[in-house]
Amino acid sequence: MELSTFATIIGILEFMVGLPFLVASAATTAFVLQLVRNDAFMRVMGVVVVMITVLVLQDGYQVGTDAAGLIRLVAWIGLIKGLSAAWFPSFLAGISESIFGSVQMRPVLGVVAVAVGVLLLYGAQLV
Repeated sequence: MELSTFATIIGILEFMVGLPFLVASAATTAFVLQLVRNDAFMRVMGVVVVMITVLVLQDGYQVGTDAAGLIRLVAWIGLIKGLSAAWFPSFLAGISESIFGSVQMRPVLGVVAVAVGVLLLYGAQLV
């Protein structure tokens, strides 16, 4: 998979998660926690994430300071998170519950997700 395609997909996903956290954080948190508590969902999504990240990393796995290297870093993080979701979904659910449990962190997470989305969409244009 091309880096630009991967960056576009993940950038859009970041927007789709980040913006609702800024607009309706309580409802979004309830929805996300319902998903992460579902063991089968977490395992299937973990496998999907692993497949997508492996497709990206098979063309090159070197992390660097350029746009391509930073997008590959996101792919490596996704690979680790996907493996964790597929093999240890309850562990990842526990981490998610502790992070999303803090009401003060929700807007911060929304801003970070939107910022990462913007950077990935911009990086998709550079590679």
